[in-house]
Amino acid sequence: MATGTISTLGVGSGLELQSILDQLKAVDKELITRKENEVTALGVQLNEFTVVNNLLLTMKSAALDLSLSSTYFNRTVTSSDESVATATVISGTAEQSGSVSVERLASKSAWLASGMSEKDSLVNTVEGLFRYSLGGAEVSVTVPADTKLSDLADLINSDQNNAGVTAKVIDTGSGSERYQLMLQADAPGSTNSISIAEIPDLMAMQRQEANAEALDAKLVVDNVTYYRGSNTVDDVMPGVTLNFQKIGDVSIAVASDNSGLAEKITSFVTAYNDVVQEISNNTKYDSEKGSFGILARTTLRDLPYALQNLMTKSVDADSAKKVTTFFDLGLEFNRDGTISINQDVLSAAIAATPDSISAFFTGDQEKGISGFADTVNDYLREATGGSGQIAAEKTGAQTRIDDLNLSIEAQTQRLDKRYEILTKQFVELDRYMSQMKSMGNYLTGQFDSLSNMLSGSSNK
Repeated sequence: MATGTISTLGVGSGLELQSILDQLKAVDKELITRKENEVTALGVQLNEFTVVNNLLLTMKSAALDLSLSSTYFNRTVTSSDESVATATVISGTAEQSGSVSVERLASKSAWLASGMSEKDSLVNTVEGLFRYSLGGAEVSVTVPADTKLSDLADLINSDQNNAGVTAKVIDTGSGSERYQLMLQADAPGSTNSISIAEIPDLMAMQRQEANAEALDAKLVVDNVTYYRGSNTVDDVMPGVTLNFQKIGDVSIAVASDNSGLAEKITSFVTAYNDVVQEISNNTKYDSEKGSFGILARTTLRDLPYALQNLMTKSVDADSAKKVTTFFDLGLEFNRDGTISINQDVLSAAIAATPDSISAFFTGDQEKGISGFADTVNDYLREATGGSGQIAAEKTGAQTRIDDLNLSIEAQTQRLDKRYEILTKQFVELDRYMSQMKSMGNYLTGQFDSLSNMLSGSSNK
C-alpha cells in the first residue's frame, strides 16, 4: 500500500506531498519507460524479420520451380477428332505425330444361358456346381438344391473367389424362355474371356464367346497393326496414352508447351520485387516520424544489393550463347531497386530459344555449371535457414528483448522499494508538519489570550 497513492498525504501539512512524490517517481521511471519502448520496437522488428523471411521463401520457391528440368519439358497433345480418341501425354515426351485408325474397340466377354419361363425358376434339383473360367482361371460356385435363377446370380456375384465377372438375370420380354442368366467380364479384352465348364442340371447353355481375339481392340498406327485388350492404350506412341471412343481415323500430335514458362519467370520477378520493396519501406527515412525504418540498423538493409548482384549473374551453359544473363530475357532495373521484364523480349526468347532458357536457369551438371535458378535457390536457402542471416537477426533481437525485460524487472523492483521508503518518510513528514501546525495554532491562541488580558488590564 505504501507504493500506491496515499489520498490523505499532505492534508496534515497542507503541502502537495502526493504530487511531489508522483513527479519524482515519473522522473525516475523515464529510464524504464525508454527500455519498455525499446522492447516494443524490437517486437515489431521481430515480426518484420518473419515477414521478410516469408517473402524470401516465396522467392526461393519461385527459383526452385525454374531450377527443375521438368519445367522445360511440358508437352501438349492434340487429337484431330476427340469423338474417336482422346490423348494425354507425360512431361518430357519427344515431339511426335502419328495417324491412328481404330478398326475395333475392345469389348467385354459375355455368356448367356438358355432361357426359363420365370425369374424364380429352379436351376437344379440336387446340389451341384456352376463352374466357369475367366482368362484361364477356373472358379467353382457351389449351388444348393432347389436354387432359383435369381439366387444363382447372387451366388456368383457374392462368391469370394469371383474372378471378375458380374452375373444378372435379363428379361427378353416375351416367350417361354424370356428370363436368361448372363455373365459378363468386368474388364474387356481376350485375357478376360469367359468359358463355362459346368452348370446346374436344369440349365442349358445357349451362347459361348466364339473368338476370344475378337474381344481385343484393333488399331493401326502408322501402318502397324496392334491388338490390345483395353480401349486405353499407352504403349503404341511413347509417352502418350490413347483413349478410344469409337471406330474411326484420327491424327495425334505432341508438341512442346512453354505457355507456363513466362508465368513462372514473371512470378519469380514479382517475388523479388516484393522482397526489395518490403525492405526498402522499412529502412528509409520517414520525414513525418523523423526516424528511419525498423530495419535500418540491421544487416537486412544490405540484402537488396546482394539480390541485385544475383540478378546480374552470368551463366555460360548455353552452347548457342543466346541466353547467358537475365537481361537476355528482358530484365530492366527500375530506379527504386525493383525490376521489370519486357514481355515482348521474354515471349520472343521463349518462342525462339527455349533450350537456351532452360540452360540458363538449370545450368549444365556434366560441365559443373550451376544454373541461375540453382544459384539463387542456394543463396536463399542459406539466408532463410536455421543458421542464416534472418535467424541470426531474430536471435539477436530476442536476446536483447530478454535482457531488457530482466533489466526492467530489476529496476522496477528497486524503484518500488525506493518509493515505498520515500512514501513512509513523506507520511512522517506530513505527521510532523501537522503536529508543528497544531502547536503553532496553540501558541498563537495562547499569545492572543495573553495579549487580550494585558489589553484589558491597561484599559482599567
